[in-house]
Amino acid sequence: MRETDPEKSRRTSDAGRRATRLVLFVFGFLAAYFTGLFPPFFNPNELSRFQAVVAMAEWKTFAIDDAVAALGDHEDKASSGGRLYSNKAPGLAFAAYPAYGALRLFLPAPTLESSGKLFYFLRLVTVSLACLLALRRFAARLARLGGHPAAAPLVTLAVALGTPFLFYARSFFAHAWTASLLFLAWDLLRQSEELAARWPLRWAAGAGLLAAWAVISEYTVVPIAVLLAVRAAARPAWRRLAAFALAAAVPLVLLLLYNDACFGSPFTLSSAREADPGYAELARRGAFGLGAPSLQIALDFLFDPARGVLLFSPFLLWFFPGIVRWWRSGEDRADCAFVLAAVALFFVALTGYPNWHGGWSLGSRYLLPAVFFAALPIARALETPLSRGLFLAAAAFSVAGHFVLTATWAHLPPDLAWPAATSAPWFLQRGWIAQNLGTLFGATGAVTLVLPALVTAMAVVSAARAARPTRPAVLVAVLVGLAPLVALLLRPPELSYPGRLWRAALFGVFSGQDPGREELRAVALEAATPEEQRRAVGMWRAYGPPPP
Repeated sequence: MRETDPEKSRRTSDAGRRATRLVLFVFGFLAAYFTGLFPPFFNPNELSRFQAVVAMAEWKTFAIDDAVAALGDHEDKASSGGRLYSNKAPGLAFAAYPAYGALRLFLPAPTLESSGKLFYFLRLVTVSLACLLALRRFAARLARLGGHPAAAPLVTLAVALGTPFLFYARSFFAHAWTASLLFLAWDLLRQSEELAARWPLRWAAGAGLLAAWAVISEYTVVPIAVLLAVRAAARPAWRRLAAFALAAAVPLVLLLLYNDACFGSPFTLSSAREADPGYAELARRGAFGLGAPSLQIALDFLFDPARGVLLFSPFLLWFFPGIVRWWRSGEDRADCAFVLAAVALFFVALTGYPNWHGGWSLGSRYLLPAVFFAALPIARALETPLSRGLFLAAAAFSVAGHFVLTATWAHLPPDLAWPAATSAPWFLQRGWIAQNLGTLFGATGAVTLVLPALVTAMAVVSAARAARPTRPAVLVAVLVGLAPLVALLLRPPELSYPGRLWRAALFGVFSGQDPGREELRAVALEAATPEEQRRAVGMWRAYGPPPP
């Protein structure tokens, strides 16, 4: 019997829902499987926040002097009144404080040697949980925005596994956390309109609370939070805006009190009291470190071989046809305008930051808070088999590339161009694997990556099958997407001399497998010019073996 169109549509929708559930499961599994730790290294960005939480809970102070003595020193500090503080926006630390108290009922106080377990569970119940909730709401919202039923699993897969979102969801950074809060705030505003008979003001208040908490977690997202407030007033109900603003005042008042207690004024941020001279100089430029927009930085954000968003996650190109189709559809134009304004304004604002590359990082981490809004319109651009086939190819490339990158050390300096080909395989060949639950239970080497590779492949296959029909066919589309990555892995680009120095130095200092810095020594001896010799000497002095 011939299948009718309604039956075919139902089967496609069912396959899409199953694929979405699998993608969400795989995201949660990978966020829990990889611990985010590289003993004995503790990333300064994460350690600074963790020490703030420990100081509040253990010593009832915002000052981290005792926490630094107990857990190790780093450069991400602020200094005021002879005391040390975290130089990070305090929102994530505030949110983690009650979770830390609950975990301390079962786990001992952290020390330099034994903080890993507490840190892992704290990250899991704060950042990772918020990210999973936001991803779930993102997938549900995609399914209701129109477009082909396959759009939800495909776009959810691409965002979850084909951007730095997963890596920062398994870390104690604020980027993925902030992205999640902002999207959940927007989603609550939508729900306040859709569920008008069920306490709309409570939904709007929840949106205000989350938006402001995002601001006090990462100050650069102020433009998106302001647009959310405008969005709250877009529908005829001034009380919604009032509820949004009143709830937003709670975290903002917390920030003012924190600033006054730590830095002597409610309006003095931690960035104005940077202890590191280099960071202090950056913070003094322009408005909180942001200057005039730069076209060069915009191009670097998009195309730099070490950081470029469109090189790491080319599927984001579908934002442009998606936003056009959304506007032309005439549906939900207020949200279409909000998404376009949020992405554009946030991007332009950050092109004024001289330290745009984010130091040691995976990709353009400062752009991550807008990732859900950048991906939301894509659902509108996947209505034809050709668009889905090409998008599937781009998503497969993005997912595979990020899996390779995050299977090992991914905190990379900007000198390491094309890191999926020039750095990650080099580290993996030398047995440097991202710590995971397998390594904690005695497994070693690449065998611990088999299970995460299998579940990642399952997510790709499930989302790809739900996308049928595609042109080219599903298998061909996936192979087309993987081909450029395979070519890069087989014939990696030539890494610059500074890049090779950095790669060897990172391996020597942080892997624990090269205490004599033999890799760094070998690269240093290759110096052929006075400039290369100068760099080699400087790197050896900074990262050579410690004295006996």
